[in-house]
Amino acid sequence: MWKLVGAIGLIVICAGIDLLWQSRRELVFWTAAFVGTFRALLRHQQPQPLLPAGRASDGRHHAARVFLGAGLAFVVGPILLALGVTLLVLYPNL
Repeated sequence: MWKLVGAIGLIVICAGIDLLWQSRRELVFWTAAFVGTFRALLRHQQPQPLLPAGRASDGRHHAARVFLGAGLAFVVGPILLALGVTLLVLYPNL
């Protein structure tokens, strides 16, 4: 059973990395938007709008795909992998 949970964890991590790779342009956009907003807040200025007029026209800023990919690759997959290792240590004959 622990092998199955560990294998599913690795597959989930790979699926998350694949989603992040497919949405690499959106990832760059959202990272730049976050950094710009963070810098404006550090300087005590009013942050710029997230979608400026020049970049809003392309319409490919899907935050859900980026969030889902990061969640699968960095949260759900490692939890399943750690659960598989824990089951291996606690119940080696399972």
